[in-house]
Amino acid sequence: MKILAILLLIANLNASNDLRIYESGMAFLLNQNYSEAMKEFQTLVEQYPGSEKADDALLEMGKYNYKIGDMEKALTYFNKIINNYKKSDTYDNALFYKAMILLDKQKIDDAYELLYRIKTGIPDSDVLDRVYYHLGEISGLKGNYKQGLFFLSRIYMRFPESDVFKDSMQLASYFYAKINNPQEGLKMLAIVNEEGFNDYKNDLYTINLLRFYLKKKYLTHRVYYQMPKPWIMATDKMGTLYSYSRKDGYIYEIKKGRMRKFSTPSDVTSMCYSEKYGFFYSTSNRVFARKSRTSRSFTDQGEPLKYLVSIAIDYFGNYWIYDKDRAVVYCFDKNGKLIKKIITPADYIKVRRDGSIFIVRDSRSILDVRNKEGKSIKMLTSYKKIIDMDFDNFDNIYLLCDKGKTLVILNHDFTLFQKIDIYNMLGGKYYHIAVDGDGSIFLSNKSSEIVRFD
Repeated sequence: MKILAILLLIANLNASNDLRIYESGMAFLLNQNYSEAMKEFQTLVEQYPGSEKADDALLEMGKYNYKIGDMEKALTYFNKIINNYKKSDTYDNALFYKAMILLDKQKIDDAYELLYRIKTGIPDSDVLDRVYYHLGEISGLKGNYKQGLFFLSRIYMRFPESDVFKDSMQLASYFYAKINNPQEGLKMLAIVNEEGFNDYKNDLYTINLLRFYLKKKYLTHRVYYQMPKPWIMATDKMGTLYSYSRKDGYIYEIKKGRMRKFSTPSDVTSMCYSEKYGFFYSTSNRVFARKSRTSRSFTDQGEPLKYLVSIAIDYFGNYWIYDKDRAVVYCFDKNGKLIKKIITPADYIKVRRDGSIFIVRDSRSILDVRNKEGKSIKMLTSYKKIIDMDFDNFDNIYLLCDKGKTLVILNHDFTLFQKIDIYNMLGGKYYHIAVDGDGSIFLSNKSSEIVRFD
């Protein structure tokens, strides 16, 4: 409170009334007294709309509401700046945050247009590094990886001190992998290390990409963990493995050197992990989000879905769900609103980082790959009885086939990387698979064993 008192005293002695209100609001903001800060900014905007600080107050109110997730309220403040303060130094920030809200609403073309307006019209913008990053990100979402690399290269050349520099280079490594140039991808990851970042994720990316660049096969394996009747699994790609026990009904959260477990309200039918949104699992009629401690049910034309056997979360936080009772693949947005339906019998579904939907069907002997709009783009029939599958950070595909006897690893473009006879190698069948951030493969059997391949 001493800092607040000093700032308020200075403001009262040296500023006009509108500036005193603004500085008072900033002092409250500095001390994390957000409600009082917003009151001050609102007072300034209402009483002194012509003040040189009115647009700054609007920006702070917009940023605060954006931070707490009230996107509609935030948008009203940003729009006021965009419409009324086009020549102010807050105009580019308002455009940027509006673009982020549009991206959150999945209006990627509109978001791209606003970001591009900043890039071309405000070359000295203080958010230009983030503009380039999100232009690259959106390009990737649209499958334009080379265009995405162009935008990310601007960050490398102009903003090496940026907060988004590390993320930009890691995203660039993914884009290079997608255009079959892993050597350049490895260079992007090396740049992160050269800049002095001590980043575990970067190490995992490097190991994973290097394996496929050098065509280094999986040869070694070991027992990683033992637990009662391990079943479905998922990883956070950062060293944490989640495994559901069919015997005691707990989900085990396993990290190097420690384990903890948590109970579930009923039998778990599916699990997945989203880098942006965290760990999710489903029961027959609900999906649970571990990070937010919330759960959600879903309906189709007013009727509840009751047989959820498979879930996945995409980049936008959309729920992809397969309801076996209805034989429909659903996509709901993060608020539970139905976006689309794909009517097809299936065994289970997975969603890859690039947004491709993998539908395993016809008694697990057909892999039907579809784009984000639900249009079929590839059909694999060479691998039978695909009882489980997963992906790594670079979209390479791992199939547990032949009722758990064979492990097939495909490159992201569906060409064969390796085929392993795990039945003879390990002396039995394995029924579930999860792949970590460095490409380590976890397999579980029905008794007590989780095996790790490196």
